[in-house]
Amino acid sequence: MELLLKHVWILLILVTVVNALVLKFQSKKYIQERPDLKDGYDKFFLGFLVYGNIPWLIIMVGSLSGITESVFEYLTPRLLNPVVLLFHLSVIVLWALSIRWVYFKKGAEFIEQHPGIFQRKGFNGTKDITAKQVKLILPFLIIGGLAAMVMMWTLEVYAV
Repeated sequence: MELLLKHVWILLILVTVVNALVLKFQSKKYIQERPDLKDGYDKFFLGFLVYGNIPWLIIMVGSLSGITESVFEYLTPRLLNPVVLLFHLSVIVLWALSIRWVYFKKGAEFIEQHPGIFQRKGFNGTKDITAKQVKLILPFLIIGGLAAMVMMWTLEVYAV
């Protein structure tokens, strides 16, 4: 179990890669219908792989260098471990980049124009998400993440 907790970053990277591959596979039917969208899908999936793995690569560095001993250290940033702080900073930067992309770089419209990237489950089956829905959902996701970070900074979660 200790080995798994020390190298949980492998699982996190694998999950991110598998999610990207699933999304890529699902996009093939949309690309067949509209080949002009292929470049957009390809850029999205590359970005998903690169940006989605940044936090896990930081955990990998902490683990392999011995600066962190367990994944639980990432739940207590107030101990000021530099790799843990870098991890939390990377998450905040990714949130800021998401806000910039969705609201100022037409990312929400991009998602709407590229069906299958994100879908919502409704009473009438699965439907593609609209730009308006993306813009409404993102703040709730970030507020939830911020609430989790505040708890990590203030609650006794893990004692080293």
